[in-house]
Amino acid sequence: MHTIIKKCAVMVAIATLFTMVAACGGGNGAAPVAPTAPEQPTAAAQQPASPAAEQPTQAPAMSDEPYRVGVMESLTGPGETYGTVSVQAKQMAVDEINAAGGINGRMLELIVEDSKCSAQDAITAYNKLTDVDGVKIILGTSCSGAMLGAAPLAEADGVILFSGLATNPDIAHAGDYIFRTSMNDLQLGIDTGNVIRADGAQRLATITETTDYAEGVRRTTAEQFVSLGGEIVAEERYASDVTDFRSQLTKILNANPDAVHIAAQSEFSGGTVVKQIRELGYEGPLYSEIVPVGATALEVAGESATGLKAVIAELDPANAKSQEVLNNFRARYDYVTLPWYLASGYDDVYITAECLKMTGDDQDADGFRDCLYGITWSGAIGENYSFDSNGEVVGLANAVVEVLPESERTADNNGYRILGSAPGADTAAAAPVMAQEPFRIGAMDALTGVGESYGNPILNAKLLAVEEINAAGGINGQMLEIIPEDSKCAAQDAITAYNKLTDVDGVKIILGTTCSGAMLGAAPLAEREGVIMLSASATSPDIAGAGDYIFRTAINDLQLGVDTGNTLYADGIHHLATITEATDYAEGARRTTVARLEELGGHVVAAESYASEVTDFRSQLTKLINANPDGIFLAAQGEFSGGTIVKQLRDLGYEGPIYSEVVPTQPEALGIAGDAATGLKAIVPNPDLQTQIGQDFLTNYEARFGTVPSLPWFQGSAYDDVYIIAECLGRVGDDQDSAGIRDCLYGLSWSGAIGDGYTFDSNGDVAGLSNVVIEILPASERNDDNQGHRILGPAPTP
Repeated sequence: MHTIIKKCAVMVAIATLFTMVAACGGGNGAAPVAPTAPEQPTAAAQQPASPAAEQPTQAPAMSDEPYRVGVMESLTGPGETYGTVSVQAKQMAVDEINAAGGINGRMLELIVEDSKCSAQDAITAYNKLTDVDGVKIILGTSCSGAMLGAAPLAEADGVILFSGLATNPDIAHAGDYIFRTSMNDLQLGIDTGNVIRADGAQRLATITETTDYAEGVRRTTAEQFVSLGGEIVAEERYASDVTDFRSQLTKILNANPDAVHIAAQSEFSGGTVVKQIRELGYEGPLYSEIVPVGATALEVAGESATGLKAVIAELDPANAKSQEVLNNFRARYDYVTLPWYLASGYDDVYITAECLKMTGDDQDADGFRDCLYGITWSGAIGENYSFDSNGEVVGLANAVVEVLPESERTADNNGYRILGSAPGADTAAAAPVMAQEPFRIGAMDALTGVGESYGNPILNAKLLAVEEINAAGGINGQMLEIIPEDSKCAAQDAITAYNKLTDVDGVKIILGTTCSGAMLGAAPLAEREGVIMLSASATSPDIAGAGDYIFRTAINDLQLGVDTGNTLYADGIHHLATITEATDYAEGARRTTVARLEELGGHVVAAESYASEVTDFRSQLTKLINANPDGIFLAAQGEFSGGTIVKQLRDLGYEGPIYSEVVPTQPEALGIAGDAATGLKAIVPNPDLQTQIGQDFLTNYEARFGTVPSLPWFQGSAYDDVYIIAECLGRVGDDQDSAGIRDCLYGLSWSGAIGDGYTFDSNGDVAGLSNVVIEILPASERNDDNQGHRILGPAPTP
């Protein structure tokens, strides 16, 4: 078997790269160090190279200082395999140019910063390059999200950003100083959708890394596929730090697709997805973009990748320059991966050198910009290509490749064979017109962190609703697209997710958040900027005053507190002890419950609180028990802590009644508590979903995800939220008209999964819904049908 990347060689190359970064990008104010000669000069490096070898078009510059150009690539993070190779290709080009005499007699120097495939890190790198190093020309970034993060700053400052790798469609509109030799994913999506449909697939499933690049590929591919009559039967997404995809892949396979499309940001995840989907028994066709056919991805996937088809930018074997670049790169670094993007980064340096030769000034960003607009270039990635009025490369095309059996993969064939050009303009013209742009809305749920056990099922309910709406023809013929972000049940993370959705994705409607603290963190931004937030599960009383754009189908904990206090008092609990997780939700449930009990004449004899990361509560519980309460009320944010407290209370010998809100009654909590939870009473929104829509939702959810809803009411609430927004989008016709959506919500009366004829009051709080009292059954009687409890009826009114 031939190995495409030699691991030792890669480690040496990366070590060399970081030595170069330390030398060029230290930012300590010292005079620039003259570049060293190439480690292994090639024939190309020893000969005059275009454009440095050409006669200068103006008198040589008098300065001996080098031209200084910034580089922002992903040297760490999910994009490091191609960020590293891009920097290496750029440095090889610089060494060739300098060995041939430089640019009008001046050397060229790169100052390299790590953008880490992240918008925030790209902004940090940009500020270092511009504020400390004073550069006006930056080559990069590797990743689309990083490019979209830094581009607004570059455009405002008049700094060139010139990428060989970032492909997200939104970059086309980033500004007058933003250019790329990488091809826009709109074309990739058209080509990929055409190929999948032409191969006979009718039912497509997708799995996508949650990054701007991967999401752009998925979106444009799905739109083209659907426009040609295909159907998207399943969509799954994963965070960049995930390593096990079998849960998502199982859901995809349960949808019985004809084909699966993979859009990955990192080669490791791309290769692992391919490997795991084959291990799960899927034998159908796989399609992807370039990342899953990179050298590292193919090494991870092994034989599982055989037959995978990808639509990629591919070097023309007949192009002598591209073959020369690959040969020189392999001689210098002892490996090749992602050859087109390697060559794209290489071409970017030579194009930069040509424009510096014309302007004679590395601070003249305007002159450099005008040079790029007027240039026609022939290089490693193609002949006679140029840039349009958006800074987009024109004159290049994608190819379709198929991964070879492992035994046939070599360094020369990169592990695949080229099937031919992707469908061109004539094929695209013959295809049906692409569907209108979808309505795009955001979702902010706790996909990790203390609320993940309910954040993920809530997001699944939203995705199910989106799939149903689109399968029925969309909203007035337009599809609905949801963009999920992880708010992690934390205010700061919710703010980060909000900024990503609004600043990068441009959404004006957000479903979420899962948790009250996260909602209260993001709500002030949404209110100030006129962005709709609609939550299915955030219940803190403080949300009611959060603003005119803030709504929820979740029932305010003021009502929960009244109902719980009434229940406690009716049960004879006049001396209460409480234990509360230190979060906005749990504290709100405790505060309103205690207020109602005290109003009725009861009082609190002991109160304890705990941080979310605590796992042993026996010290606090002992204090509660020593206060001799009639009953104990538990308010938890996380199911783990909720279940553990119930178990430890019983372990300590407490035999009295326990009361709670919904969290300690959920599957994970009951699994931890076991029989200790028997008899626990909780006040919750009615989990039976008694409407016909609710019953249909429960059936469809189980069929779609292979499990019954673990939080039926809150998942039903999230499901309703999507249909409510779809109704308002149908009336308003514009996903950017948040004021119109707001007015629609205030005037709406809705019948859905969680109730009939409910509305929103002047605070955006839901009206027309109520809670019930449930009691936990013995462990032996709990099952999926009863969710582990029995409903006692509505809360009493003393």
